[in-house]
Amino acid sequence: MNRKERRAAMKQQINKHRTMMNRISHDRRVEELLKNGITMEDLRNEYLRGHEDGMKETGVNVVKACYAGICIALHDEFGFGPERCFRALKAVDEKTVWALNNYELTDEVLDKTGITLDFDEAFERIGQKRMPGKGGGNGGTV
Repeated sequence: MNRKERRAAMKQQINKHRTMMNRISHDRRVEELLKNGITMEDLRNEYLRGHEDGMKETGVNVVKACYAGICIALHDEFGFGPERCFRALKAVDEKTVWALNNYELTDEVLDKTGITLDFDEAFERIGQKRMPGKGGGNGGTV
């Protein structure tokens, strides 16, 4: 079975399950769970546990993706080879692990490079301020 067929089969299974669940009322589902000894407290606890596990897993994957992106950018943009990429990633990891919080890191980046990191901004998350003595600016954003 190829990937397209697997996806179609999975989608069909999901739709079948959704249809079945839509036929059963919310109260009936709760009643069935309670009959099997599952309480609302059990459901809440499992939801919270699942949410926490998901957040942990997502965080790890996001960090891995960022490190991979840094390595690829260093290679593609600046010609870094394996040794220089390794050293750069080790330095990034060390700075990240030992920083007290993300504000400490972003403030250090701003102080040393004039680069602003504002991920609350939707489009221009990475900015650059003119550094005094570097291009004769007034400290405004480039």
